[in-house]
Amino acid sequence: MTPRTLQQPPRPGAQEKIAPEMPRIPEIKHAPPRARGRLKPLVTVTLAALVCATGLAVWLSHRRSAELRASAPSGATSGGPSSDASSARAARNPNAVATLYELAEPWSSKAFHFVDPNTHQSVSAMIIHLPSPPAEPSFWAFSLTTPFSRCQLQYVTDLSALSRRFVYSADHPMVVSDCDGILYDPLKMDTLPDGSWVRGEIVRGGGIRPPIAIQIEVQGRDIVADRTE
Repeated sequence: MTPRTLQQPPRPGAQEKIAPEMPRIPEIKHAPPRARGRLKPLVTVTLAALVCATGLAVWLSHRRSAELRASAPSGATSGGPSSDASSARAARNPNAVATLYELAEPWSSKAFHFVDPNTHQSVSAMIIHLPSPPAEPSFWAFSLTTPFSRCQLQYVTDLSALSRRFVYSADHPMVVSDCDGILYDPLKMDTLPDGSWVRGEIVRGGGIRPPIAIQIEVQGRDIVADRTE
């Protein structure tokens, strides 16, 4: 075994080594030494606070910009496409049910709701562009509800479906009452008991009369529904 080295006690009369003390100058206060370890947490906390404050400011700025954009009226930019579209919508007749552009093709159609100016009741209706010379477009608007029937009228453009369901050979679209088995021809006229002429003669089935017509008027590019017959 290796012998342990024993520390010898200081000899009597021997003086211990003492680090010399720094001289002090009168009238100058000496601050106690700072601990270096305390600076790092302080710097870290300060940087984190700056990062959070910057992120909060950016978020608030984006949110404020989004609120301003949402509150701005549509098409506020002058001279742009949005303002032109808004002006066009504002200039349209509130009673317009369709435009000439929507019904540009023969046999094109559009369903709409017509509010009767007398009863203020809303009824389901449809308008059809009938074949006619391009210079003089012809339209037929009618109520989809028929008197004394719970059936809603339908506009059928599939000629094969007309042949299968109604055993009727048609060469153009028809208006049908499916639950009653009635076919109305948009190109044919019929007379009412009072002698007035109406469109939509019954060509199959035992209906009472043609569909109730809705009078329309073309105003510029708009098609306006006036009243029922």
